[in-house]
Amino acid sequence: MIQDAPGVSLAAVVDPNPVALQSAGETPGYGSLEEALAGVECDAVVVSSPPETHHAVAKSALEAGKHVLCEKPLSTSLSDALDLMETARRANRIMMVSQNYRYNAPFRAVQRVISEGGIGDLISIEINFRRDTRNQFAPDDFRYSMRHPLVLDMAIHHFDLLRAVTGRDVRHIHACGWRAPDSHFAHHTEVAAVMALEDELPVMYRGTWTARGPETSWNGDWEIVGKEGRLFWTGDLEDRNVGEVVIERWNEPPRILDQPSLQFTERAATLQALRVAIETGGEPETAASDNVKSLAAVLGCVRSIEDSETADVVELLAAARRGAGV
Repeated sequence: MIQDAPGVSLAAVVDPNPVALQSAGETPGYGSLEEALAGVECDAVVVSSPPETHHAVAKSALEAGKHVLCEKPLSTSLSDALDLMETARRANRIMMVSQNYRYNAPFRAVQRVISEGGIGDLISIEINFRRDTRNQFAPDDFRYSMRHPLVLDMAIHHFDLLRAVTGRDVRHIHACGWRAPDSHFAHHTEVAAVMALEDELPVMYRGTWTARGPETSWNGDWEIVGKEGRLFWTGDLEDRNVGEVVIERWNEPPRILDQPSLQFTERAATLQALRVAIETGGEPETAASDNVKSLAAVLGCVRSIEDSETADVVELLAAARRGAGV
C-alpha cells in the first residue's frame, strides 16, 4: 500500500520476526523501531502491531520527532491514549488513528444525508454485524488469545462510524458478551449492547465474529430512523466500498442514494489524510484527540460486560483525564 501511494515512499520496515522481514524485498528491514529510526530518515511511522504494543511503539516514534499513523484501537487503555496525545502535543507531531472504515463511498453517502437532515431528527439506530472469523486468521494470530477481541478489534470500527455519522458521542452503554464454544477464540466473540448517545439517542448493537448462517458486510447492516424517514445501509460481503444505501421517507417510495466517487479509500485514504495534514499543518479527521472518544466507547462496552452494569462513558473519559492531569 505505502509503496504505491502518491506522495509517499516507504523508508523501512520493522518487525522482530526475521522471517516476516523477508517480505520487505529491497526495502531496508530492521528488528526494532529504535534501529530503524537510527538508520533511516523519515517523516512518519505507521504502527500496525498488535493492540497492546501500540502505546509503546507510537510513543517511541513521537519522542523521536515522527508523526504517527496508528492502527485501531489507539491503545488498550484511556490513560495510554491520553499519554500519546500529550506526547504528540509536546513533540508538535500528528497522532492519527487509521479508522479506515470512514473512508468508503456508502458510508460517506449515509453521513451526507444525515448531516443534511434528509430523514429529519434522528430517533433510533440499529446495527447488526455478523461474520464468521473462526478460520479468518493465522493459527497464532493475537486475536485468538486477546480479551474482548470482537469489541476491541472490530466494534471499534462500528462505534467510530456511529460517532461520525451522527456527530454525537456515546454517553452510556449496557452490554453483555459471551464466547462461542466452537472456535479458537479464548474470549468473547459475541456482544449485544444498548447505547445512549448525546440527546439520549438510542442505539442497539449486535455483533459477532462467530456467526452461524448469513453474514453481513464488514460495515454491518444499519437502519437509521428519523422523524421524516429512515435509511438502510447494506453491503458486499468482501468489499466495504460496495454497498447500497436506501432512503425511505414516510409516505414516499424507497429510493437508492447516489454515492460519491472517492479518489482514495480505506487505508490508502487514511495514509493520504496523514500526508495532507503534515503538508498543510491541519488536523486529520481521525486525529487521536477525536478518536479517544471512540476508544472510550469501546472501553465502556468492555467495562459494562465485565461489571454487568451500565457504563458511564463520559465519566470514564473524564476520570482518565483527571488521572492524567489534563
